[in-house]
Amino acid sequence: MLREGPARLDFCQGATNASMRLGRTKTTSFSLDDITLKNLKALAARRHNGNVSALLAELATREAKFAAADAYFEKYGILPLTPEAIERIEAEWQGVTSPKRKRRKAA
Repeated sequence: MLREGPARLDFCQGATNASMRLGRTKTTSFSLDDITLKNLKALAARRHNGNVSALLAELATREAKFAAADAYFEKYGILPLTPEAIERIEAEWQGVTSPKRKRRKAA
């Protein structure tokens, strides 16, 4: 059964209901391995009430921002981070700190 409303179409097949905003979304498919699909569904459950499409839209938006930042850095000659700098940043995000050096008392 298909019902048209002012801003959406409702598709009903048995017990399954889904809604789609007209002109705002497109349907596509991806071939993913089982682990990747499981991880996407888990992330979607945590961040978007299980909506994998919303998660993918968020990831695409974030990647577009990264691409814009990369283009900006390249345009102005800013060098990319070294692997060591990336490791330091990731360690900081994870709360890992380097051991503190012992200080010597002044003479």
